[in-house]
Amino acid sequence: MESAAPLMPVRLYQDELKYIEKLTPNSFRIKKGFVPNMQVEGIFYVNSHLENLMMEELRHSCQSKGIGGFLPGVKQIANVASLPGIVGRSVGLPDVHSGYGFAIGNMAAFDMSNPEAVVSPGGVGFDINCGVRPSPRDWFVADGHRS
Repeated sequence: MESAAPLMPVRLYQDELKYIEKLTPNSFRIKKGFVPNMQVEGIFYVNSHLENLMMEELRHSCQSKGIGGFLPGVKQIANVASLPGIVGRSVGLPDVHSGYGFAIGNMAAFDMSNPEAVVSPGGVGFDINCGVRPSPRDWFVADGHRS
């Protein structure tokens, strides 16, 4: 019998902040352990206005014990850092905010030679209908021609 996925820890806001390190006035590191199974660290880049928004989302989530509403963007960045096959870091760009799975403005790279690695259309975004759709094809990326 398969064991269930570990639950997202519900911690106090001050305890959550122990996993977030301000590197520069505009960049923050999300340490492994912030959410279960993080393969890499997360990092996000924000101005002071978005910093306040990101931290307020996290504070609200802690106060509601994670029930209801969107998952905070900082948690979504950390969840992406938990995906199989991720390499480098899970990165929140300067427009980062809560999304639908991936945070909006979240990006990540995956090692496609790893059979466990994922390809996620959710990484493109759904909020503005970006128009990217998965479509199985027999194209070779290297030469742009059909096989």
